[in-house]
Amino acid sequence: MAHCSTCLLLLLVFLKASLGAQPFCERGFKPASGADYQIDLSKLNKEVQLTQEADTHPSKTSNQWQINVCDALPARKDENDCDTGTYICHRLVYIKNSEEYVAVVQSIAGDFKDSAINANFQLIGDRTDLSQAGTQFSLVLNGGRNEQGQAQSASITLECDPAQDRNAEPSTPALISYQNNVLTLHWKTVHACGYLPSQEPPPNSGNDSSASSSGFWRFLKIIFYLGLIYFVGGAIYNRIVYNARGQDLIIHRDFWLDLPFVIKDHVSRGIDALSSRRRGGSGYVAV
Repeated sequence: MAHCSTCLLLLLVFLKASLGAQPFCERGFKPASGADYQIDLSKLNKEVQLTQEADTHPSKTSNQWQINVCDALPARKDENDCDTGTYICHRLVYIKNSEEYVAVVQSIAGDFKDSAINANFQLIGDRTDLSQAGTQFSLVLNGGRNEQGQAQSASITLECDPAQDRNAEPSTPALISYQNNVLTLHWKTVHACGYLPSQEPPPNSGNDSSASSSGFWRFLKIIFYLGLIYFVGGAIYNRIVYNARGQDLIIHRDFWLDLPFVIKDHVSRGIDALSSRRRGGSGYVAV
């Protein structure tokens, strides 16, 4: 039964991950209550890689960071990847004679079955014009754990830089420090500059053309995971409560077995109804 509960928890994690980007990365997000200014961080919804290397004779030490502040990184494939649901992944790699040894893999921030990202996004200071250069926002992402089980987090300062081109590839953040289990980043980007809805919105970032497609696939993923939870959870319930086996494990089995015939019957009736209307509209009346 414990194994079954673990399966359900994992399914819930996958469902949560499928729900998509954080609200502050949606186009038109309002970062300050009571203010009309909006920001568009949607173009930052991509993986960024940062590397810090040091010469530690006879090898080199490489601290590697995978970062997406908006959404989870790709799902884990092997032991050198962070857990599924990770937003910021850290690897400590030793390099010697062109050979790499991954010594540490840890999730700095993310959504997991036993810890949540609890993202906190807020304006720094009391600026009223959020379109001005130097406007800053604080973003804190939580949920990670190191190998000792200590909580990890990331503190990111997003600063408005209107000199950048919105249609160019986004700049990358600067790694300030990683101390006391907190990763500190500073990110100067034009996408942190506010704009008013009454003004002409900033040019499309190039992601909008695929926004509807992305939303459609996100919807399908949600339906898939809900269906998975429904059938797996139902099978577990039937097994535990009724000691069911085989087809009896299927939740609401009779309904699902009858469904194809019910659909076929309704389709046949619909076709017959259409055929009858066409015949009735021919202008001839049976006497």
